[in-house]
Amino acid sequence: MIMRGVVTPIFGLLAIAAVALGVMNATAWKPSTQIEATTRVSGARYIVTDPGVLPLVDSDARVSVETSDSSQEICVALGSAKDVVGWVSGNDYVRVTGLEDWTELSTQKAEAQGDADVESDSSVAFEDSDMWTDVSCDTGSVSVRASDATETQVAIVDLGEESSATVSLDWTRRNVPDFAMPFYFVGGLCVIFAVLSASVFAMDPSKRRKKGKTAETADGAVSGAVDAAQDAVAQAAAATAEEVTIGAAVAGTLSTSAASVSKMFSGKKSRRRHARRGRDVAATETPAAPTIVDPSARNLVADQQNGVEPSVEGATPSDGGSIAADDAATSVISADELQDYFARLAQEVGGAEGISEPLPGESDATESQEEQ
Repeated sequence: MIMRGVVTPIFGLLAIAAVALGVMNATAWKPSTQIEATTRVSGARYIVTDPGVLPLVDSDARVSVETSDSSQEICVALGSAKDVVGWVSGNDYVRVTGLEDWTELSTQKAEAQGDADVESDSSVAFEDSDMWTDVSCDTGSVSVRASDATETQVAIVDLGEESSATVSLDWTRRNVPDFAMPFYFVGGLCVIFAVLSASVFAMDPSKRRKKGKTAETADGAVSGAVDAAQDAVAQAAAATAEEVTIGAAVAGTLSTSAASVSKMFSGKKSRRRHARRGRDVAATETPAAPTIVDPSARNLVADQQNGVEPSVEGATPSDGGSIAADDAATSVISADELQDYFARLAQEVGGAEGISEPLPGESDATESQEEQ
């Protein structure tokens, strides 16, 4: 309650005040680009600025001198510190040492150093001396502008017979300091503190601790997930290391594919070669003509007993071997069994008729049996 009721309003007011001050420094209180400082000098003929006074505010400076007697001729010149000291030697002068504040110059009287060169003063006029980089003379008032003043450059004023005058220095600043930005920065910090004091700092400590524990739990979960992910990555890296490399896998695949393609083309070639060879063999070989046997043309039984091969119509001598092989393969009763059968048949027929003439085939079979 104190944070929201007391601290937050205080920070809010401070923020408003800082922003207001920043706005004022950027507008009404903004530093001026024109700086002019004056001083009244009397009791000396010469007025000399110290080294470093001309570029004190900015390198663009102007020296102005005004006397009370408008008919009195006065001169202002710019030169090096060494030449100016040589010119005022033996004469009292007033030094302009700097700024008392932003509107007034600080001065200091200096005693004469060395002896005055009367002959030199009478022979060369102030405005005709070659020791000055810039010189201006006029009656009543005169000014000289140093557009690019350096640390070693100084200004000298010759009042003549008049011993009092008003000297002023004015500068045109090209870089003006920004005093508003620090106030804006402080105002922003006060706004942040006001928001925090109204939200986080005003929260109950118990709730803040609970949120802290929740945050720790979430951090633990996140760290656990990160560890698990790292372990998974390590395992995957180990598994990848045990597996074959990509180059080896690609090489094996290409070799297998090449073998399959070569086998396919070789199989096609062999099949074509076998097919061509089969066509050639079929073209050269002619089918054998079927063998025709006429059982009524000859006595097959007698031919079997005598060992005579039957003649086949359309058969040639070269076909004898194949015919004999066919007969041997197709015969069921052997020659001896056939002879025994005809002998028994002859005896049975002879016993039934008494006397019978032997058949032509029987006589041949008997003779062949006797010969055996």
